[in-house]
Amino acid sequence: MGMIAILNLLSLLVYFITIVIIIKNLIRRPTYRGEGAFVLILAIIPCYVSISNVFEHGFSFDYFDEYEGFFKDLYAMFFLIFLYVHSLKKEQTQRIEHERQIKSDFKLKTKLLTEIHHRVNNNLQIISGLLAMQVESENDLKLTTSLGLIQNRIMAIASVHKIIYGSPNLLYVDLNLIFDSILGNLKNTYINDKNKIELHDSIENGLEMDLDRAIPMGLILNELVSNSFRHAFMSRDFGKIDVYLGRIENQFLLIVKDDGPGIDNTVLDGRGMGLTLVKNLVKQLRGTIVFEKQIGAIIEIRFPILNQNPIHI
Repeated sequence: MGMIAILNLLSLLVYFITIVIIIKNLIRRPTYRGEGAFVLILAIIPCYVSISNVFEHGFSFDYFDEYEGFFKDLYAMFFLIFLYVHSLKKEQTQRIEHERQIKSDFKLKTKLLTEIHHRVNNNLQIISGLLAMQVESENDLKLTTSLGLIQNRIMAIASVHKIIYGSPNLLYVDLNLIFDSILGNLKNTYINDKNKIELHDSIENGLEMDLDRAIPMGLILNELVSNSFRHAFMSRDFGKIDVYLGRIENQFLLIVKDDGPGIDNTVLDGRGMGLTLVKNLVKQLRGTIVFEKQIGAIIEIRFPILNQNPIHI
């Protein structure tokens, strides 16, 4: 038996050991079976060439030699297929890793953003508490009234931040939650055992608003309702305030009305901070505001449902 035949026998032994190792890996690692099957085929095909060489150079039997070209072409074809499958799997692995990293980064950013809103709310609560302490220490009625108004505005902003960090959606916030929180705070501030003022609200279900407009919306609501509490019932200790929020076509509609004496023209034409703030915030929301004075005060505000300058992420 010639040297070439011996070398091919040794290569057959190597191929056999390789095939055994590949089969064990295929059994132990199911995820390897895709491209592992091609590796197994690439290890089996050269065995034919080695067997052919053993017969040809060891026993002078060249029958298998006729098919060596076919098996060599077959090997080349499977090798190209293996490279293609391997590249696809590598690309898929990289894509899965990128998606995992994106999800991890998004989860982290969401957590950080939630924590920011939480800390902003806490800081606003602290400021509100300091103002409350200052109100209690002052004897000047005008000053304490002004500080109380500022405290209510801060609490309105804090309410929005509190709802945001408690919401699973950090891009949109439920307007029902905002209105419930702000109106509840105003009830605690202005309604007591000494008066019989009623505050009724009718908020359409399912209304959501993007975050950059939620705070102006909360401030508008706080300002209009607190104005009704402070000015509509100065000569009596009873009355009713109605708040409505709904949708009309592609607009939000907010109506705040009371059964007080109405709004004087001098107030509308004046430079009071409350109405000036409301007008500026309505302008910020690209909306319109209408004051009606027939029976009590009726304030109607309309603004687009879709934000014309949305947050881009």
